[in-house]
Amino acid sequence: MSKSSAIRTISAVLACLAPAPTLSAQEPVRLSGEVTCSQCVITLDTVLTLGGLGGPGLHVITDESRVAVDPGGRILVTNLKEAEISVFDSAGTFLQTVGGRGEGPGEYTFISRINAGPRYIHVFEYHHGRTLLDHGFNVVAEHPLPGWVWDAFVTESDDAVFAGRLPTPGSVGLDLHVFSPSGDITSYGDDHLVRPQALDDVLYVAGNGQTLWVLPETRNRLVRWDLGSSPRVGSVFDRVVEPFERHNPPHFSLPRSFNVGAMLNDDGLWVAWIAPDPEWTDRRVTLGGIPPDVPPSREYDGWIDLIDPTTGRSLARHRSDKTSLGFAKGHGYLIMYEETEAGVPYIHLVEPRLTRDVRGASP
Repeated sequence: MSKSSAIRTISAVLACLAPAPTLSAQEPVRLSGEVTCSQCVITLDTVLTLGGLGGPGLHVITDESRVAVDPGGRILVTNLKEAEISVFDSAGTFLQTVGGRGEGPGEYTFISRINAGPRYIHVFEYHHGRTLLDHGFNVVAEHPLPGWVWDAFVTESDDAVFAGRLPTPGSVGLDLHVFSPSGDITSYGDDHLVRPQALDDVLYVAGNGQTLWVLPETRNRLVRWDLGSSPRVGSVFDRVVEPFERHNPPHFSLPRSFNVGAMLNDDGLWVAWIAPDPEWTDRRVTLGGIPPDVPPSREYDGWIDLIDPTTGRSLARHRSDKTSLGFAKGHGYLIMYEETEAGVPYIHLVEPRLTRDVRGASP
């Protein structure tokens, strides 16, 4: 089992053991996940492909890759097994390697996420905190943090906004956290607001400076936080997406459905998720067993939904035979992963677009 699969296993088990959240102040709106816009079509345009064997910097290209794009268009790639970041230019040419394994400044052990902000590169480590790099990849600051930052949205002021349970005195019982460039953390929410996740669940976030959306990995609950001087929960949507729920059993088994990321732009809220390819559905194994030895790009299909942020309903949906790794931070590229029959890995940076098929529409 890959490390990402093991993490998903652990988070799902904890979710099953955790008590159900209290929904007192903000009851969720339950919605069908059926597509509502018959003319809305999602088009995926491949912008760049990275991968292969033996090239400089390509060892970070795996099914666990994390990708960010900085303001200069450079592509930053790392993964959960490496302690370094490969840097490519916008054409895919390798530029340099940043970091390395260790405990000194600019060294890492387990990079959980990399983000690109206007002034800084944010490198998050599992239960170690955040390292801020300038755009020359010099260490600006290191901020220890006991919690697990799996995903964050970086604002125009380089605040990193993330959701989860943070075991610090000022954050107990609070759900939303703003991590300033100086290292200060301000937390929001209270016990009367809806909990968007079970204990230690993996959470994905997407925002635009005015709102932030929180999406658990194993549940189709969308929580909108209205940002401002005192952020608060604005709406909660529980969506029933049939292809996702078909492979989302109450007991844990593999392969299964997972949300893998979200992105907010002018078209709406994009949610990327994966579900087992029907060819491998019958090969599901229970927790503790050995998953079938199948490349992720064959075992999983990649899906993407475009959601109306006002109603929580899906406008359009797209399915691909390539698995999805979520969205590149700092840019709205969807990251698709595939392996050749010989096991050669590639990631594709893909631009999702909404188009409208007006054929047959009334004038």
